[in-house]
Amino acid sequence: MKILIVDDEKISRKILVSKMKALGACVAVENSQKALAEMEVAVSNGEPFDIITLDVSMPGMDGRQMLQHIRQQEVKDKIPKAKRVKILMVTARMNMNTIKACIKLGCNGYLTKPVSRVQLMQNLGKMGFDTTEALKTEEKETSHTAAVADIINRFYSGKIALPVFPHIVQQVNELIAGEDPSIEDLGEIVEKDIVISSKLISIANSPLYKGVDTVDNLNAALVRLGLKTTCAVISAVAAKNLYDSDNKSLKIELDQLWIHSFGVATLAKHLGEAAGIEKTDNLFLMGIIHDIGKMLLMKAFVDIHSDHSIADRELQLAIHEIHTTFGAALIKKMRFPKNFIHMAEFHHWNRYEKDADRELLVISLSDHLANELGFGLVEREDQPLIIDHDGQSGPGEQDGEIDRDNSLKRISDLSAIQHLGLTPEVVLTIGEQIRSVIKDSAQVF
Repeated sequence: MKILIVDDEKISRKILVSKMKALGACVAVENSQKALAEMEVAVSNGEPFDIITLDVSMPGMDGRQMLQHIRQQEVKDKIPKAKRVKILMVTARMNMNTIKACIKLGCNGYLTKPVSRVQLMQNLGKMGFDTTEALKTEEKETSHTAAVADIINRFYSGKIALPVFPHIVQQVNELIAGEDPSIEDLGEIVEKDIVISSKLISIANSPLYKGVDTVDNLNAALVRLGLKTTCAVISAVAAKNLYDSDNKSLKIELDQLWIHSFGVATLAKHLGEAAGIEKTDNLFLMGIIHDIGKMLLMKAFVDIHSDHSIADRELQLAIHEIHTTFGAALIKKMRFPKNFIHMAEFHHWNRYEKDADRELLVISLSDHLANELGFGLVEREDQPLIIDHDGQSGPGEQDGEIDRDNSLKRISDLSAIQHLGLTPEVVLTIGEQIRSVIKDSAQVF
């Protein structure tokens, strides 16, 4: 049996390959263009694919469009229905309209992320494939996928509380959105919160915003940061509190996630400036919350399964597989603007159209660059975490040299760079220049 897996998410491809490799030879690609090329080669060799899994949401030609293209081509080639390739759609959204549209276009079934082994085998069995040997030889699936799916169901049914930002965040945002906001007005709001006030002074003196003189009072800190930057910083400080826990194991994971998020935010601010984007403070906040879905999924898992290790790699992969779509739904419920919602859902794409939102392009690029600089998570197995559990410099090479040649090769394929009018060399240089700033400023918030 020959299997073609099409998904723009590397982790999702790996998970499907691991679950399907016992059934036959698997080929995994990240977009429809490569998938169609693989199909053409397979047909020309007289060994067409038996099964194709298509991710519904992909850049360029998405899963539905590719499904339609395949079925139209089969009709054109006069291939009998019984001999047409079996196609499973994979979706992170349990949206019945999408599912019905795919069925109408000719799919044979659908899988919802995080994809469970039971769900997959049931679909294959319905399509007439013998899964007996696969069930015998495949390792028993852990409960991680089912647990993550359960959390998502609880969330949509209102059984998981949304993260709540302090009231000061709303007050400051309303002030900035009003007519003629002033530093004095901002000071009157902020001075009532001693914790936020002291944090702003520390942040104003951090490598991220440090000036010639040391700031020693709130008013001076507000003047240095400015109205819009202060608004973004206060939101970031509030978000940092969400990355805390009394559970020691969870706190370690949340600390690592915070460093990654802060790294993306800092890089986004600088890359945005280089690309000529005016609202870089908006980019900073986007970077801070781009993985907020992952944060809530981890917290919810520990609340429900306190006896399980949150650090388990298979669990982290299951969380990673769904965190972008879940994060978008979470941000929508928290009433963030549409551009924030799209940023959370699509920031892991490698390819974008030329007219893609520039803020999304910057966050996506910053996320990739953070991995190259050693501020990564589970996305790349060859990029270990940069901070060990004792808070010391770990094997992630944060204090060491970056493999510049390989980093340039990896980021040079990112369409975001070209669409932003940047070059791989400029992007990596910016990252190298502020790498130490990220390390020194992350814990100030």
